[in-house]
Amino acid sequence: MTQSNKDELGMMSMFRHHMKCFVVSTSLVCSVSIISIVDAPRAFSQSPAYSQPQTLIYDGFTEPQHDIMVAAAEVGLLLSMEVEIGDAIKAGQIIGRLDEDVQVSAVKLAELQANMRGNEDAARVEAELQRQRVGMVRTLAAKDMARPDELRRTEADLEIAEARLVAAQEQSRLRRLELERYQLQLQRRKIVAPVSGVIAELFREPGEYVSPSDPVIARLLVMDRLIGVFNVPAEEIGRLSVGTPARVFLRSNGNTIDTKISSIAPDIDGESGTVQVRVELDNIEHQLRAGDRCTLSILSSSQRNHAKAKQSVSQRPDRSDLLSPQGATR
Repeated sequence: MTQSNKDELGMMSMFRHHMKCFVVSTSLVCSVSIISIVDAPRAFSQSPAYSQPQTLIYDGFTEPQHDIMVAAAEVGLLLSMEVEIGDAIKAGQIIGRLDEDVQVSAVKLAELQANMRGNEDAARVEAELQRQRVGMVRTLAAKDMARPDELRRTEADLEIAEARLVAAQEQSRLRRLELERYQLQLQRRKIVAPVSGVIAELFREPGEYVSPSDPVIARLLVMDRLIGVFNVPAEEIGRLSVGTPARVFLRSNGNTIDTKISSIAPDIDGESGTVQVRVELDNIEHQLRAGDRCTLSILSSSQRNHAKAKQSVSQRPDRSDLLSPQGATR
């Protein structure tokens, strides 16, 4: 065997040795990787971050408790506006006035007619006179000093007089009712606030005509309580229910308010695939504004229990003075 052949055999044996080492190393690496992949979910599931319940968070906005378009009950020329945008008004307060000259004149005429008592007084006196005549004729008829037809005549006159008195009284009541009707028509020329709230918009200026097709003159917001509106994905709505404690973070002022879910819509919006959820926010001081962007947070049961425990500890009275020597001697 030549020297070159020996060299080739040596190189081939060395190559086989390296290949065996590479195969063994590759097998060990693959085994370790497979074991790591199999054990990874188990280790992740046992980690504190994975076992901790997640907080459900949804974005939404606030809206007023009531959004009212105040309209005129009558048509006519708008005489004046008594409020400005941003004014806080009470229920029954006048917002605007329509021209009322015709109605004022009608009320004055109706008041004059309602105070007319001449016909009623005359009918009352006539009825009283006829009663006296009937009494006298009956006395004479009992003594055979009056004819029967004369008695019947006086009794008929009495009935006619009493009927005239009733007619006069009915006419007086009718005039009083007409007066109330004209007063009501005059009152309807005033546009008043149906509830207490804040003026958000004015749609008319003095001098404009208020027509039946467009009678709205102002927008009134009831702000004592705001409504937070959130769109929750339909697949997550099963985790929520009416009365579930929640927190709302308001982006404009950075306040966080504890509340509860007040209502859940019964249907799913087909376009977005979400369900509308509402919460109520107290706003007696009118510090919050409608239309503010906000975030709804639904805590898990364990998080709620932890928050309650933390709150109870913070509200527990400090009794450290009772344990001190000074507190013991008090």
